[in-house]
Parts: sequence; C-alpha cells; structure tokens
Amino acid sequence: MDYFLIFLFGAVLSSFVVCYSWRYVNNISQLHQHSFCEQCHRSLKFWQLIPIFGFVLQRGHCCFCISKIPPLSTFIELLGGSLAVYCYSNYPRSYFFILFSFAMWSLCLGLQDYKLYAASSKILYLGFSIFFALSIIFLKFSFSSFFQFFLLLVILIYFSIKKMFGWADVIYTSTSYFVLGYQCTLYLLLTASIFGILFFLITHLKKVPFLPFQTLSLVIIIVVHPFYIESIC
Repeated sequence: MDYFLIFLFGAVLSSFVVCYSWRYVNNISQLHQHSFCEQCHRSLKFWQLIPIFGFVLQRGHCCFCISKIPPLSTFIELLGGSLAVYCYSNYPRSYFFILFSFAMWSLCLGLQDYKLYAASSKILYLGFSIFFALSIIFLKFSFSSFFQFFLLLVILIYFSIKKMFGWADVIYTSTSYFVLGYQCTLYLLLTASIFGILFFLITHLKKVPFLPFQTLSLVIIIVVHPFYIESIC
C-alpha cells in the first residue's frame, strides 16, 4: 500500500510539473483557467485529469473532439511515479523527499529550457534557495567543502561569460552540488555533456538546451549510483 501511495504521489506531482511548464511555455495563467484540451479548448472533467488513468480511459484521444492526446505527459507521469518508488525504496526516508523534489524541480526547468532555451527565474532561484537551506539543515553539507564548490563555480561562471554555458545552467549545477555532492555533480555534468554533444551531432542545431540533458542525467545517476549519493545523507 505504501508503494502505491508513493507511486501516486510521484505521478501526481509529475503531472502538475508538466502542466505548470506547459502553461509557462505558452504564457497561460497558472491560476485563472481550468485545464483544457489543447485542440478544442473545452474544460476537462475531473476523471480526465487523473494521471495515467485519464489517458487510458480516453484511449489516448480527447473524448470531446477525438483528437490524439500527446503521450509525453503520461510517459512522464509513469516515470515520475516509478522514480518516486525507487527513491523511496533505495534512499533514507529523510533524503527521499529532498531528492525527489530536486528531480521534479529539474524536470520543470528542463521542460521550459527545451522549448524556450530559458527557464523561469522565479522557479530557478526559489529552488536554489530552498535546496541550499535543506542541504545545510538535513544533509552533510558543510563549509569545509566550500573550496570545491567555489572552484566549480568559478569554472562554470567562466564558461557562462564565454557563452558556452547558460546562467540557468550555472545555478542548476550549483544547486546539484548542494543536493548530490561534488562527485555526483561532476558525473551529472559529464553525462549531460555527452547527451548534449550527441543531440547536436544528430540535429545540427546551432543552440542546444542543456537543462533537459542535466535532468535526464540526474535520473540516470539516481538509479545507477545510489551508494555515492547516500554518502552525503
């Protein structure tokens, strides 16, 4: 029963993040309009909003206009629910909420960056402040490791000045240091860079968003390297 509730929690939170990011990208108010079909713009009923099940019950098509529902949101809900269960099973309870919240924050920024090559500054700095505070209160972050952090920050700022790295990427990577520790942050940067290079070689785009690949790399690190991350809990 616990795992079902944790999966539901992860799926619901993932659904909210996707909805928030889509509204932000399309400049739609977060508060003054009920969820609606992207094609016919009719307001959705309660059962249509249930993560995963709403998609299944409608057989992948809007019940109003029969247009196809993009499966990406449902895939992210499945992934979010599964990731929540995995984190709950493999990490200390005190760290589970911090780590999964960081993953959802990363997802929000990644979705925005993928569409706009930019991310909400409010969400970015709010997350930075919250995870910095949580790392000091609940994690084994101490200022004895500040030199490592400072060195990493200087390198990232240099890349940002040279237009090789966005400022949002600098803030995100700094935040990952608070949550994941120095070693896993380096793994995250390396893995995300590999994905970014492969994406560039395939698409030949002049500009490549980096936050989506950092988010993907974060999921991989959470699954593959729990023993490294546990060392900072």
